[in-house]
Parts: sequence; C-alpha cells; structure tokens
Amino acid sequence: MKSSSFSFVVLILSFLTLSCGPSVSVTDSWKAPDIADSKSDHFLVMARVDDMPGRQRFEQEIASRLREGGLDAMESYLKFPNLNLNDKMSPAEIDELEEMLAREGINGIVLTVIKDVKQEIKTTSSGGYHAGYYPYFDGYYGAYYSPYGSRGSYIPSSSRTYQSDIYKLETVVFDLDRKGDQMIAIISVNITDPKSASEVAPKYSQKLAKQFE
Repeated sequence: MKSSSFSFVVLILSFLTLSCGPSVSVTDSWKAPDIADSKSDHFLVMARVDDMPGRQRFEQEIASRLREGGLDAMESYLKFPNLNLNDKMSPAEIDELEEMLAREGINGIVLTVIKDVKQEIKTTSSGGYHAGYYPYFDGYYGAYYSPYGSRGSYIPSSSRTYQSDIYKLETVVFDLDRKGDQMIAIISVNITDPKSASEVAPKYSQKLAKQFE
C-alpha cells in the first residue's frame, strides 16, 4: 500500500506543478456591435513592449491566433522591421505612417500596450486541522490514503509574505476605413507574476481572439 500511496502523491504533485503559472484575467472589454463587418480587414498587429523579443512573441501569438480565426493579420516587426513602436511620433510622422499603411493595403490595427505595472504584498497562510490527508476525497478514499485514517491530522500553522507583480495590458483594435470613431474593440487584462513573454503571450492572445467571436 505504501507504493500505491507514494505513486498517488507523485501524480498529484505533478498535476499541481503543471497547473502553476501566471494568472491572466480580463478586467474590462468592449466591442462594437457590428465588429463582424471588419473581419475582412487587413490587420497589422503591433505590441508596444520594452524589448524586441517580447514584442516579437506577443505579435506572433496574437497574429497567429487571429489567423486561426479566419482574419488577415500580419506582425508589424516583420512587415515594418525599422518601425520603433516605443518612440514618440510627431504629427508629421503619424501622417507618414498612415500613408505607408494605406499604400500597403492595411486598414486595421491591433495595438497592445503595457498600461501599468504595480506591486502588491500578499500573505498566505497554511496549516491547521485537516480531516484527511487528501481533502479532495471523502469517505473510503480519504481514509485509505491518509496515514492518520479518517481522524485527520494537525499541521502547524505558517504564513508566507511575498511581493506579487501585476501587469495591466490593453489591446485596442481599429478599423481605419470607418468614418468617425474607428475603434471597434478594446480589452484590458491583468497578468499576475509573469515570468516571460513566451509564457504569457499564448494565454493573452486567446483572451483577445474571443473579441472577434
């Protein structure tokens, strides 16, 4: 029985390890009622982040996800490799960019920016009385796998204080052919404790793509 119990512990710990990762949650979103009319646009995907590898990964994931949904989307770092999205542009440079986009047949923009970064201090507590070694099961299985049987156990209480980094990202989608207000969608997302763009970008792109559904 010890062997079975050990194998079960390994299985649970493996599952919990694979489940860990940054939290990606939508805090606000809006889309135009007629957003479907813009699905035939030629979209340029732009990610304004601090480093080029991060920009590339976000643009790759977003553009790929949009293409899977049937949209025409192109990464800006591929289409315009000399375009620096972090530079502040003058009105004349903005006009020049708009003319360049028009010449290339681009009439849609998907722009992602980091709006804010903040830190929060969090405290978690653990320990105390547990009815069984595995709280996921009741009755027979709880007693079978618990070294304390159904009587439970007491684990000394402990707490951990740590700093959590929260990034607020926002993506705005524009249809440049529209008259008046050209914004057709916007989504704001909080990402907690991201380790890398490669870890976060796929999850973020999934949230964004839902705006076109």
